[in-house]
Amino acid sequence: MQSGCGILLCLAAAIAPGWAAARRTVDTVPQCSPLIRLSANYLAPEKPGEGPGFYFRLENKTAQPITLVAPVPSSAHWFAHVGRMWLWRASAGRGGSLVNALEPHGRMFVDRALKAPVHPPQTLTVPAHGVREWAEWTSEDPAIAYDPSCAECNYPGEHEFRAVFAYAWLPAPGEYIPHLLTCGLRSNRVIMPPFETSVRRTRP
Repeated sequence: MQSGCGILLCLAAAIAPGWAAARRTVDTVPQCSPLIRLSANYLAPEKPGEGPGFYFRLENKTAQPITLVAPVPSSAHWFAHVGRMWLWRASAGRGGSLVNALEPHGRMFVDRALKAPVHPPQTLTVPAHGVREWAEWTSEDPAIAYDPSCAECNYPGEHEFRAVFAYAWLPAPGEYIPHLLTCGLRSNRVIMPPFETSVRRTRP
């Protein structure tokens, strides 16, 4: 996959507001070993106006439980097929962004708070040698919704789409969560149907 603009600048600009706020810092994490895997499949809308959804599977083949902080996944990244190239289209969410689409196994951005929250975050735990599966709809989770944010990322002739979902989260200094997963996850490329013009909107 290749990008039509500087991949670092585009991704940083596309992540949800608050990315560069003073109360947060941006770091990178390595991707997890193949023993911990996040995969996804497209689900067509079940109800009018609901929007599409995705079926997620999180597999832990290690001998230890793993704990992730919600939302899982924490970001979505969209690509369009134009001519012979796959071009980056949009990103949404926070944490787990793809630092370099040309390095599919490279490091990933992670959104990290500077101090621990007042209330413990919601978590998801997968036991050793265990699996968690669930369905998530874009109408319920903005982090997985297709929402392009820059006019420069419209590509004439785009006709196929793929989505890559990711997760990354680091604790604030002094914050402790047992069995916390501190590496990043990146899903398979999920095949998407073509987007209607009304859906492929661009924010001013």
